Amino acid sequence: MLAPMPNANPDAPTTAPTSGIRLPTLLAYSLPMIAVNFSLVLFMSYVNIYAIDVLLVPAAAMGLIFGLGRLWDAATDPLAGVLSDRTEHRWGRRRPWILASSIPVAVFGVMVWAPPESLSTFALIAWMTVAVFGFNTAMTFFLTPHQALGAELTLDYHSVSRVFAFRQAAGYVGMIGCLVWAMEYLITAEDRRGAAIELGIYAGIAVIVFNVIAVAVLREPAENRRRGGGNSIGIARDVWKNAYSRRLFVMILIEHTGSGASMVVAPFLITYVIGLPNAFSEIFMFYVGSSLLSLPLWLALSKRIGKKWTWMGGLVVGIAGYASLFFIGQGDLRWMQMVVSMTGACSACGTMMGSSILADVIDADELETGERKEGAYYASYTFLMKSSSGIMAMVTGFVLAWVGFVPNAPEQAANVGLAIRSLNGLVPLFSLVVGALLLVGFTLTAEKHAEIRAQLDARKADA
Repeated sequence: MLAPMPNANPDAPTTAPTSGIRLPTLLAYSLPMIAVNFSLVLFMSYVNIYAIDVLLVPAAAMGLIFGLGRLWDAATDPLAGVLSDRTEHRWGRRRPWILASSIPVAVFGVMVWAPPESLSTFALIAWMTVAVFGFNTAMTFFLTPHQALGAELTLDYHSVSRVFAFRQAAGYVGMIGCLVWAMEYLITAEDRRGAAIELGIYAGIAVIVFNVIAVAVLREPAENRRRGGGNSIGIARDVWKNAYSRRLFVMILIEHTGSGASMVVAPFLITYVIGLPNAFSEIFMFYVGSSLLSLPLWLALSKRIGKKWTWMGGLVVGIAGYASLFFIGQGDLRWMQMVVSMTGACSACGTMMGSSILADVIDADELETGERKEGAYYASYTFLMKSSSGIMAMVTGFVLAWVGFVPNAPEQAANVGLAIRSLNGLVPLFSLVVGALLLVGFTLTAEKHAEIRAQLDARKADA
């Protein structure tokens, strides 16, 4: 079993179960995502507006730092994936990296919010560059091994969806704490700088504690050690040659190119277009609530109609939401709550189904290559997500500067509002439509996966 019994040897060999997975394992695996997602969402959704409005970093410079930081984050994903695949520690391939990332995530997470007030503009830009790049790198070396570990906890087609549903649910708990409470606390605090530093410290402590608990409780399948693939070029070739992953990854790149802009611009939309900067909790409660509550629906639906068509349903909901978002206006609180309920459910479906489907793709790769490269595949997955959102973050910064955005000005020019609404609505709408068209041609069904597992099991029996 993966969850340890009392007095069990913490390094005893294990095998991933072929059906079902125990609740203690699911809870231990998902626990770190509460603190990590709190820190990550706070960084993603607030650091731009905080740096521009509070720290007074020039908007174009901060957009460039944030965007390049996301691209750097994406570029380090393959390294983190390959290194974790090749790790031969007695704890396994993933847990050493999860533990080692804890302190860097905490330290850089504080550094982002706490530059010395005496810094010149040039020194402040340098400080934020180091902090942003360091935080992104540390997060990569947690998230990639952690996500790869999820695919190793079970070999069952539907149970792996349950694993990632729990991971998502824990992440949404952290997101609720961030978007519903922390964001409003930071925006309305008299000392916004002091409040941000305080939250950064508490979040860092939680990251360390939760990661230690997960590493102590979880076990990894010993059969996957020393099966991480050969040289990096060969691994990249295998990932691209896999017809299933190729279509899946192209779809993810296009879809997240649009949705990546929405999270970055959302605080600007709420503050400068809707004109309700104190309504963050009222709005994001609907986003996170619909994301969390929709997970059981998507999980049940995937067992009935399959993972692909469940994901397609989520995309349709998201397309309707982003189309509605473009027409948002001054004071439209209820309209915004309705819209984010749809986009939140879409995001939850895509993240859970995409992660689960990728676990099936990895089984198909094992049949072709005889290797288990969860790290490489999930690194590629997150590389595309991050690089696309990083590009859009840079575009957002330059667009805001180009249209004449004025920090802290309640009244903005009409073209500024149009640009913010377009980045939030029309760009994600177009990307989701293209993504849905690509998903139609995806052919790795439950039946096909069962055939793949049968061949792998027969190969193992012969060996």
